[in-house]
Amino acid sequence: VFMHYKLDGNLIVGEITYLNTKNKLPITILGTIEDDHSYRILEFEKSGNITGIITGKPTDGTFTGSWFSPKTKKELVLNLVKKDTAVISKQTEAKLDDIFGHYHYQYGDAGYQGDLEIKKLPDSKAVFGITSVTGEPARNLAQIDEDTISLKTTGFTYKLSDAEDCEFRVKFYKGFAVVQYTQGACSGQFGMNATVEGIYVKTK
Repeated sequence: VFMHYKLDGNLIVGEITYLNTKNKLPITILGTIEDDHSYRILEFEKSGNITGIITGKPTDGTFTGSWFSPKTKKELVLNLVKKDTAVISKQTEAKLDDIFGHYHYQYGDAGYQGDLEIKKLPDSKAVFGITSVTGEPARNLAQIDEDTISLKTTGFTYKLSDAEDCEFRVKFYKGFAVVQYTQGACSGQFGMNATVEGIYVKTK
């Protein structure tokens, strides 16, 4: 494989190419740097389906970790070596008028999946909603009912009105959105293990 990425705060944005495939088409990768400084990187199809999960930690000139398939549950060891090459990084900054639409992610048919929708309203306002479920067989639910917000930039912070410490930040980038909690994991607000947190790819 050939993988390249750039960092934007704790966000990882790039592409991975499987060199043994016929067309050698690059696949979008998006991920985050965890609290222990390890990387958690997701391979995304344009549909929002996640075909691979890469975890590991880069050191001087190497990236050691593992690759896992949500579909087949197969796991492989990953040892990458740094190559000196010029690659044009993906543009990540979004324009406000381009962020409206539907965003989705799913870890195969049986895994976690979520949907985020945001629609433009007059006077710098928008309406948004999030629905996500855990993997089979339980399918526990995390849901933010549609609500109207003020939106003057490509991100906003939302606090559940009936909860003291359930707050999350939604940040829109070119082609995807990231939802991250700001005060813990909103425990008790959603179904068991259900979460609105994640990386959502724009599908329409």
